[in-house]
Amino acid sequence: MKKAFTLAEVLITLGIIGIVAAMTLPALITNYRKNQTVVQLKKAYSEINQAIRVSESQYGLIDSWDFKDFEDPLDRNEYFAENYLFPNIKVIKKCRQSSSDCWADTAYNLDGVIVLTSGNATHSSFITASGYSVYYWLHQVGNGGWFYVDVNGPTKKPNMLGIDIFPFLMSWGDAERVGSAVSECTKRLGFLPKGLDCRVAPERDDLINGTGNVDMPHFACSKGKGKSTSGGYCGALIMYDGWQIKDDYPWVY
Repeated sequence: MKKAFTLAEVLITLGIIGIVAAMTLPALITNYRKNQTVVQLKKAYSEINQAIRVSESQYGLIDSWDFKDFEDPLDRNEYFAENYLFPNIKVIKKCRQSSSDCWADTAYNLDGVIVLTSGNATHSSFITASGYSVYYWLHQVGNGGWFYVDVNGPTKKPNMLGIDIFPFLMSWGDAERVGSAVSECTKRLGFLPKGLDCRVAPERDDLINGTGNVDMPHFACSKGKGKSTSGGYCGALIMYDGWQIKDDYPWVY
């Protein structure tokens, strides 16, 4: 007499396995995406910072850099990238004027509202061999610039602030001034996630809610609060939390 499982027992076991898999698989996928996001974000931050450090050894400290004499903003962007970034970062594609070849057609905030598009007459972009793309422009006053990093490149979704796109600010020289607005805080020199670029570090809740020492409250790392650029401080929050995405992070992917 041979012992074996009946067909009913096999089907019940498979059914239980299927239910458990259905309950746990989404969480596993989410955790994997979060981990990949952190890994790529940290890689982009490290590579660009290292490129700047190498350039400082050749051209002097970052606080001495000045590009305000360029009349054409694309010339300014290109000169900076070709001399200070590209020699020290492996780049596979460059777009002097940003286009869908190097950057996502459309980027959204955490509430699904469009905040960036690929085409802009004064912005540039590039794709790195590490898989992330960068959308950037330098301030006309010559003291820094904005760098938006898409950690999974231009073709992969969701192309959303705080999920796969993170803004950084690079400041040098007279770093008190940011674009056309005068910040209430003195900017920290170097390349930092937007939200940690002030010399007086904000509290964690300030990054989430857009309060305290942060100078752009609409960048708050939160959703459903009507912030026009919600998700902008999420890269700062990840770095603030020791390069991890905690349970209260507004993950929507």
